Amino acid sequence: MLILGCGNADRGDDAAGWMVADRLQALGFPARRHEGDCLSLLDAWSGHEEVVLVDAMVSGREPGVCVVLDACAAPVERGEFRCPSSHSFGVGEAVELARMLDALPSKLLIFGIEGSSFEAGAQVSAAVAEGVERVVEEVQRLGTRVRGNPSNPPLSQLRHV
Repeated sequence: MLILGCGNADRGDDAAGWMVADRLQALGFPARRHEGDCLSLLDAWSGHEEVVLVDAMVSGREPGVCVVLDACAAPVERGEFRCPSSHSFGVGEAVELARMLDALPSKLLIFGIEGSSFEAGAQVSAAVAEGVERVVEEVQRLGTRVRGNPSNPPLSQLRHV
């Protein structure tokens, strides 16, 4: 399983994905930071069967709310992951381009953390920091399932964190 945390540490809540990646990497998970640009995401997950991607999102939900999308089961709304940030083409575009090119991993879960503050130099909001902790816990459980613990739910049953 590969874990990619997308974002930008200098743009407030857009740092959520990087925060998750840093925490999981410190816990021994195969996690790394990614800037979230479209074409390099396809390269980053190439050759991996199971990928977990984490990014901030803007969907109108309350800040800090976390959702899990099974990108292999249904299209990803491109607008949800178009934060006012550094991504020119982001997660939604990458997933849908990969779908058209038949380049999606076998399993691709996207954890979105609703953000509200994306200004340059802003700090991560308290609500998003709490969402980061929830996603870290959920990905830890998912990692245990991947390593053979049958007590955790299959990927298709995960929806909201």
